[in-house]
Amino acid sequence: MKQLKRHFDKTLKRFDSLPLGVRFLLAFSLPVLAVVWMSVLNGLELYQTAQNLEQLEKHTHLAVDSGLLVGAIQDERGFSSIYLESHGTLYEPELKEARKTTDQTLATLKTELSQLSSSAQLSDFGRNLNRRAEALADLPAIRQRIDSQNISGAQTRIYFTRHVNAFNAQISHLAEHTDLNQIGRQLSIYFLLNRLKELIGRERVIVSNALIKQQLTEVQEYELMLSSGRQLSAQIILKTQTNLSADFHSLPVESKATNFRNQLIQAKNKEPLLQSMSLENWVALQSERINSVRAIEAQLARDIIHATSTLRAKANTQLLRYLIITPLVLLGSLLFAHMIFRHIRTRLQLTEAVFEHTHDRVTVTNSKAQIIEVNQAFTDITGYSRREALGQNSRILHSGKQDAAFYEKLWHQLKTKGSWQGEIWNRRKNGELYAELSTISAVKNRKGTTKYYIAVASDITDRALEHQEQLEFRAYHDLLTGLPNQTLLRDRLEHTLSQSSKRGRGVVVAALDIDNFKKINDKHGHTVGDQVLALISKRLHSVLRDGDSLARTGGDEFLMVLESINDLAQVKPIFERLQQELSKPIVLAGQAISTGSSIGATHFPEDNCDADALIRHATQALHEAKLSGRGRLTWFDPENNRSQSALSLLLKQIENAISKNELVLYFQPKVNMVTGEVLGFEALLRWQDPVRGLIPPGEFLPSIEQHPISISVGNWVIESAISQIERWKEQGIHTTVSINISSLQLLANSFTDQLEKQIQRHPGFNPQHLDFEILESAAINDIQLAGDILCKCRTLGIRSSLDDFGTGYASLDYLKRLPAETLKIDQSFVRDMLDDSGDKAIVKGIIGLASAFDFGVIAEGVETEEQGRELINLGCVNAQGFGIGRPMPAEQVGEWLASWQPPESWRNSQRGPGRPH
Repeated sequence: MKQLKRHFDKTLKRFDSLPLGVRFLLAFSLPVLAVVWMSVLNGLELYQTAQNLEQLEKHTHLAVDSGLLVGAIQDERGFSSIYLESHGTLYEPELKEARKTTDQTLATLKTELSQLSSSAQLSDFGRNLNRRAEALADLPAIRQRIDSQNISGAQTRIYFTRHVNAFNAQISHLAEHTDLNQIGRQLSIYFLLNRLKELIGRERVIVSNALIKQQLTEVQEYELMLSSGRQLSAQIILKTQTNLSADFHSLPVESKATNFRNQLIQAKNKEPLLQSMSLENWVALQSERINSVRAIEAQLARDIIHATSTLRAKANTQLLRYLIITPLVLLGSLLFAHMIFRHIRTRLQLTEAVFEHTHDRVTVTNSKAQIIEVNQAFTDITGYSRREALGQNSRILHSGKQDAAFYEKLWHQLKTKGSWQGEIWNRRKNGELYAELSTISAVKNRKGTTKYYIAVASDITDRALEHQEQLEFRAYHDLLTGLPNQTLLRDRLEHTLSQSSKRGRGVVVAALDIDNFKKINDKHGHTVGDQVLALISKRLHSVLRDGDSLARTGGDEFLMVLESINDLAQVKPIFERLQQELSKPIVLAGQAISTGSSIGATHFPEDNCDADALIRHATQALHEAKLSGRGRLTWFDPENNRSQSALSLLLKQIENAISKNELVLYFQPKVNMVTGEVLGFEALLRWQDPVRGLIPPGEFLPSIEQHPISISVGNWVIESAISQIERWKEQGIHTTVSINISSLQLLANSFTDQLEKQIQRHPGFNPQHLDFEILESAAINDIQLAGDILCKCRTLGIRSSLDDFGTGYASLDYLKRLPAETLKIDQSFVRDMLDDSGDKAIVKGIIGLASAFDFGVIAEGVETEEQGRELINLGCVNAQGFGIGRPMPAEQVGEWLASWQPPESWRNSQRGPGRPH
């Protein structure tokens, strides 16, 4: 190490011996390299921007071609449907022409994708579009089935609609993930136009089928109503886009086609209307509407492509300009750097003069705290010469007055924040202690590695001694009133309790609070409020006995300890005098300020606890006094406190039950009452206590639902349900399991992270076999957060249901914002709906809401055959309850599945308008 140090010193001397010009030339190279590096980085950034815009331009071309393909598929769907519904007699030439258009637009899209793929420029967006295009490989087979009348009109519409939605989804995805707001907004409008075109196309198919059959079904009427509203909403949005060149005001809000559709929806007898409109006229009118949308769509497509092309050209121009200008900028930077270095040389000379002549101790160490430089003030303050200090560790100054924790905190702050400032006690060479106000800073290199520490310190011994006395006083006293604080009062209370136990005398601990003190601060200001507190402390002190203790614990709260209490009767007059004294007005600056007080107290040894517990009990009694109306005295009741102990015992028992695997899951089936299909099972928690037997959840879950242990219980339920699904899978039972999730668990920060870990622990598990049942109250606490969490669960593949629906406070906005799939009708409505018209109306209303918001619906609590039959008639075919199957252990599920059959009356019932689960 000494040899290395000598070598280092020689190197420094050689550097100092170089000519000044050479030394500055070496130093000059660093900023030059920095300027060059920054120029390269800026050039790379401009190049990347140009590349990104080039990719965006290609993406917009693909999006426009996808939109054209969507329009072609929509036309082919419409003519295919009419052709099938007319048994091959209508629109055969138009169908052939639509197919030709579809093939041409598909070929164009595939050609573009193929060119990008061959140049290795196919992005995720391009690959997704390529997959969508390849998915149309079965189109010839579908057309053959259409030509041979070997496929239904409904199946054909579903096939084409699936592809339309898939391509539209890709256009929407590109709009959402485009960094340029203007382009993204135009793509969003382009997507909306495609959606509007899709709505008009579907409407054309529905009414065409009705005209062919001269009949409009309830389902078709409902679809027309939804389509009408969605078209109006889309047209309103589009007509507000005034800053785009496309003329959205040319969209026909009303036309002969829309008037006919509206009359058809409103008419009770639809047959005359259907007879009044020919199929050819309807198709022509609706096609005219579609063509008007396509015209606007074409204009917008041209705008999008022109905008992206312009941005790309501008980026390339900026890049070329940068490559031309940069050398000139570098030359100017070199000249500027030369001027800076001349200035730096002057500053270094000034710094050296300050370093040597300052009265503050300056110490420079390496990263290992070894001293490598000191100034003259270091020798004057510490007594160590420069020669004695160099190479030594800075620990030579340690006094031992601060413990190891102090230095650990100091070094932690230095390493994390880069600096530390504070008072520190050191030791001079002669052994004398002295105090310093020191600032230590870390000097780091470009990589962020600490190379040096610089300490600047001044001797503050006299001030530190005075400050230490002030700190000791502040540590145990309240600065405003001069009274002891809670720390000092607690120490006195511990001493008083030990003496009282020996003498057999009681102690009273009381907490006092000034009633409505906030109003005094708000009305008169905090300065007057502080004066009031100071006067109140004097009044309190004047009433208490000499041996009693008084402390201010913060704000307007005080603590009192009354010693040598033989009988509680002697305490009552003291408290009465306290409250009387505090009820007297306080006059400040000519203003009379009225005050009052509330007191909470506890008596030792009746309340046989330690000092901390007695203070806590007195404070608890004070809160009860304030809740009871203020201005009164309330004594702590030890009996009432025992209920809290019962909760603590229950928590320990549940922790023990989890560790010993005493918790078990029972499973209740959910079925389709008409078909008999088993939809899944709901997991219900039970506690198999070795002493008390099987304990239902109502005896322990309500007590812990707001305690963090409920999250541990919920995690156990999820883990156990996943494991049981996998075991059933091995036995050949493939089913889903729904789990009740509490609000505390759902809204916990770690919920989704914990869920992902649980899924990862079961590689073969399919998350689609899991369903979360959420109470309305669980989401209402924070509907935005609950919606975000359920969206993440849906991304994982997990579905969600709203449990006990109708018992909470859900609104229509609430239903719209939560990404759930199913509403569960609470059993309280199902149980009495046969006898209570109000409950039946609620059930019917929930079914209607589910249909309007596109939710599934399932009823709980079906106990009789009549209840099930009534639910089916109302439109709810999915249910669970004792009349279907009671909760059962997992090992009994297979036997139940083998024996389950729905009643004959259910199988023969006609389902109402409600959508199935």
